[in-house]
Amino acid sequence: MRGFRIVLSMLLVLLAVPAMAQGLTKVRFIHEWRFEGHVAPYLVALDRGFYKDEGLDVSIDPGTGSVDGINRIATGAYDLGSMDINSLIKYRDGADAVQIKAVLMTYAKPPFAILTLKKNNISKPKDIEGKKLGAPAADAAWQQWPIFAKANGVDTSKITVENVGFPVRETLLAQGQVDAVTAFISNKLALKAIGVPDDQIVALMMSDFGVDLYGSAIMVNPDFAKAHPDAVKGFVKATIRGFIEAYKHPDDAIKSVMAHNPVARPAIELERLKVVNEECYFPADVLKNGFGDVDMGRLQRSIDQLALTFPFKNKPKAADVFTSEYLPSQDERMVK
Repeated sequence: MRGFRIVLSMLLVLLAVPAMAQGLTKVRFIHEWRFEGHVAPYLVALDRGFYKDEGLDVSIDPGTGSVDGINRIATGAYDLGSMDINSLIKYRDGADAVQIKAVLMTYAKPPFAILTLKKNNISKPKDIEGKKLGAPAADAAWQQWPIFAKANGVDTSKITVENVGFPVRETLLAQGQVDAVTAFISNKLALKAIGVPDDQIVALMMSDFGVDLYGSAIMVNPDFAKAHPDAVKGFVKATIRGFIEAYKHPDDAIKSVMAHNPVARPAIELERLKVVNEECYFPADVLKNGFGDVDMGRLQRSIDQLALTFPFKNKPKAADVFTSEYLPSQDERMVK
């Protein structure tokens, strides 16, 4: 009889697992890039059950850039994704664009940068004149190059631009085949990973040279948002928990990155996470006001700045591309 009760208990547990899974809302999420240190907040939220706590069955896939990722969200292949909001602003200019909106700002300060080496004698934007610039065509930082150049009076006719692939960008710079590259600030870790000493790497943050934009944000397919508003709220809340946890305990957070990308180098990815935490995710104003919201006035000004170099036909307003309706209370968005 005791053996029968044990077998019955096991059967009940096995039956309960699919029942529990059926009670979770499935969410397909795509990140704009591969699983590196800066993706740790999402993987922490996944691995530690933060999404399940909100009744969600979340899958997370790596992406190949914001332009492709936004199109995938637009088609409904993914429900939500982390993509560059400036790419979304340009996408929303299309007359038939799907009305995707961002619901959580993750990069309060944009990661866009120009990376170069000390030997190339580039310490300010004008120094790039007469040099060769490597830029992947789909790179979000390259999309902001015209604003950066215009804000700093750079004569682009004096610069040779070479379309380079993402996988070889840092290698070409290290080999001297290009003098500088457009990239995210975290990409300087890719240079270190291939043997470039830290004191030989020079990074010009575009935000320090007149580019007053936001960076990446979580955005949602409008049909999914309409059908599952509570799922969007739950995803946002759980993701914020992941970001705060990865900020407070980066050493532990990197374990999640390694679990999903075992070929990554933990020391490099830990440093990448710390750089992005400090420079982009949690600058001083976020620590003061809470994670994830935007200043709508600043967002509108960023759209106006994009208009300096992008020929808008149906220029969106700030409220067209971001909504705070899915954010939890300010208290829940604070680092404590």
